[in-house]
Amino acid sequence: MSAPLEDLLKRRLLLITGKGGTGKTTLAAAIARLASRRGLRTVVVEVGSGTAVSPLLTEDVASVPPGDGRRPVPLGPDLYSFRVDPLEALREYLELQLYFRPVVTVVTRNPGFRRLLDAAPGWRELITLGKLWHLETRQEAGRPRWDLIVVDAPATGQGLAFLSVPRVVIETVRMGPLRRHTEWVQALLTDPKRTLVLPVTLAEELPVRETLELCTSVRELGLSVGPILANAVEPQPDLDDAGLVARWLERVPDDAAPTGLSPAVLKECLDHAARRGAMQQLFLHELRKQEKGPVVEIAARAGGVHCPTHVNEIADVLEATLTGQGDPP
Repeated sequence: MSAPLEDLLKRRLLLITGKGGTGKTTLAAAIARLASRRGLRTVVVEVGSGTAVSPLLTEDVASVPPGDGRRPVPLGPDLYSFRVDPLEALREYLELQLYFRPVVTVVTRNPGFRRLLDAAPGWRELITLGKLWHLETRQEAGRPRWDLIVVDAPATGQGLAFLSVPRVVIETVRMGPLRRHTEWVQALLTDPKRTLVLPVTLAEELPVRETLELCTSVRELGLSVGPILANAVEPQPDLDDAGLVARWLERVPDDAAPTGLSPAVLKECLDHAARRGAMQQLFLHELRKQEKGPVVEIAARAGGVHCPTHVNEIADVLEATLTGQGDPP
């Protein structure tokens, strides 16, 4: 395994975040697939209300058993998915503390208790992070149950609030189990040997600007930033080839255009693709210049990503790039 890929996959917790719409869920699935292919027992964790990962990692979604909010669901060899339900995670935490499940069930189903929770800021984020810590510390047969936990974290703004909750609790609560357990969570998040934040961006002005701000804020929280994943990068046409095609199109009568479009329209499409590719490279150059870390480019796919085959292809791109084997075909 090459150094960049080995450096990434030796972590225990990868937090994938970025501006909404950049494809972070897809890339979380691709990284999980890549890790499982290399024999790492991997669980990809969703923290939102939906379950978007399973259709990207298994063809037979109907065969995937429903999750119970406590145990990850198998998707294939060495690959599992898990959606954190904050309320179920809270019940599990209270059971571990009180050792009496019936009392916990009665309390957490009480409408007054639920209203109190709704009024308490940050408890969902804290209990979700606590569940991640719980997954990371589980042991089985003398070794970690999970070699790698890949988290499809909230989008940038919510993601920063999500990651900042442990620090707020530590600054507010001076002693007791809550303080102690929150310190364990914070120690996991801020340990660069165990945890990395992987920002996902598009090669466009607003996403790149937001990504740079994200990297700064994440480091201010004490977390480490890994490679930046630049998604949906459009290939820039070779200028010589584009010139040849354009000169050829100039000699083709309008009624004989090979695609039914006029040569002028086809030439404009080529010019547009060249301009857009050049613009994206300028934004990526600015990203590399300011961040000074690795930026992994993932080529745009016509029609998007909708199935495990597409995710496997993206995993191939990540593997080829991080192993230094050049661009995959």
